[in-house]
Amino acid sequence: MLGYLNYRNNKKLDDALPQGLLNAQALGTLGQYRYGLFSFGWCGCEIIAVYNFLQMYGQPMKLSAIAREIYGYGHLLLGFFGTNVYVLPHFFKRHQIPVLHTTDKAVFLEHAPKGRFGVVSFWTGKVMRSSIHTVAYRMEEDGGVTVFNRYNKRDFDHHYDSLADAFVQYPFLTASWT
Repeated sequence: MLGYLNYRNNKKLDDALPQGLLNAQALGTLGQYRYGLFSFGWCGCEIIAVYNFLQMYGQPMKLSAIAREIYGYGHLLLGFFGTNVYVLPHFFKRHQIPVLHTTDKAVFLEHAPKGRFGVVSFWTGKVMRSSIHTVAYRMEEDGGVTVFNRYNKRDFDHHYDSLADAFVQYPFLTASWT
């Protein structure tokens, strides 16, 4: 029932989203989306990362449809802890999107730069004492990386010299890329 009510709310917002890749999950229209008992500002990063990934892949989906599908099998405690980050590769598989996937930070830092773009989940501070955040990223021709929705309230893309510069300081959870 909650998933359906959120879908009804979110579907009304889809046409008001800015064009292109999304940032700043707590601001503007994104902040009005619901997931479980909460707004996207609290727990929408995985959904936004998947949305951005699908945009880059060339197989876009409505943000409301992504949230509805993933909520059905991926929410953690009605969205209080967001989404189980380990279900994201299953989402891609369900949509026949071939991704490489790892839960090993060294493998990610070695192999993901050879890809085009992906999603990565990490602890924002100390393991089990901070929140988890998931972002989409795109590799640039110069070897740099652009990260989308890096922070809740910053409505711009973040550029780094490498994946290591962007993520090495954070405890790693999982990543999928193509």
